[in-house]
Amino acid sequence: MLGTRLLDETRLLFHALRQWSDRLHAELGATAAMRGVLELILLDGPATVPKMARARGVSRQQVQQQVDALLERGLLERQDNPAHRRSAIIALTDKGRALTQNMRSEELHALSRMQVGVSDAATLEASQVLSEWRTAVRRDTASRL
Repeated sequence: MLGTRLLDETRLLFHALRQWSDRLHAELGATAAMRGVLELILLDGPATVPKMARARGVSRQQVQQQVDALLERGLLERQDNPAHRRSAIIALTDKGRALTQNMRSEELHALSRMQVGVSDAATLEASQVLSEWRTAVRRDTASRL
């Protein structure tokens, strides 16, 4: 079944990207999980830990561990949340924003050196296919709650 093959390749790619990212950014001491939290805030804006956990499809505790480590390093900051006293809004500091943007630039540069042998059109199509599958999986997940 083609769907199974796509899922298998997606999982394998996810793990390969995680390892690649960890090695690429090893000197920064930023794991792929930390990078994921930083990038989520960069792209989607400040958010509470529970909101980030829902967006990433992981437990609140997993996100909280990353947030705590990033707060300690001065890459994130807590902001008051007018909607909820106990659940602060987490935002990037200037240092965190600069680091995240530098990491993204470094990744794009590394990707541009790779010889993948896939056209830009095929890459765009693959991106759209994965986006459609992600939407369908999220829709199915929500219907099961």
